Amino acid sequence: MTSLPLRVPSKKRARESQPYGLTILAHGVDPLLDIVAVHGLNGHREKTWTVNDVNWLRDLLPLDIPKARILSWGYDARTHSVSSQISAQYLYNHARELVSDLCLKRRLTK
Repeated sequence: MTSLPLRVPSKKRARESQPYGLTILAHGVDPLLDIVAVHGLNGHREKTWTVNDVNWLRDLLPLDIPKARILSWGYDARTHSVSSQISAQYLYNHARELVSDLCLKRRLTK
């Protein structure tokens, strides 16, 4: 009897295909501060801040605040959907994940 390898989707692989977590939109010039944008309910890590292919966090804000590192954090914020499931996460879980992502990013980019 031949057994096929069982492929279980990992949380990491699922997250990579979704716009979740922290992403750097602008690195800044010798940054003195971090600006972290968090979308609202039913929002999106990048689409929320984009109009006519201009992401104002990435394309415009660095012109006004060049010494800021600008990041955007995405989370599963679906509160209603016709074709897919809605988020079962609590606000507390999102807050813990945001703080964890920020701590990790700062440790890795000191």
